[in-house]
Amino acid sequence: MAGRKALAITERQFSVLRVLWEQGPLTVRELMEHLPGGDRQPYTTVLGVLQKMQKAGLVEAEKEGLTHRYRPSVSQQEATGILLSDFLTRFFHGSAEQLILGLVDARQVAPDELGAIEARLAATASGESREETPTIPPAYSRRRRNQP
Repeated sequence: MAGRKALAITERQFSVLRVLWEQGPLTVRELMEHLPGGDRQPYTTVLGVLQKMQKAGLVEAEKEGLTHRYRPSVSQQEATGILLSDFLTRFFHGSAEQLILGLVDARQVAPDELGAIEARLAATASGESREETPTIPPAYSRRRRNQP
């Protein structure tokens, strides 16, 4: 991933990566058991997705007999960070403030979540770190908040 300028990940590829991050290295058939609707997708379709991901540097494969075992080449933090950075640049002109204010206005962020964000920012500003500073923030969820 070093030196990579852009990372384009489709929703399907992100689903594959999410399973590999959670389950570890898997064969195509094992992966299909964990994908939404995976057992209804043709084996060759899933294999094709993995092969494209391998060319893009998103996964690596190790040969095991007649099959291959795929594992992610990028961490969840790296992939999510790159995608979020691109999103922030394209839709908010690089302004994290505008993104967060938009989330607050759309009622996508609860007050307790804002408290956690403030605590993380304070810890970062004081040089504290829960782990090695990630290149990319943790993955986001697509939940909707129906708050008044």
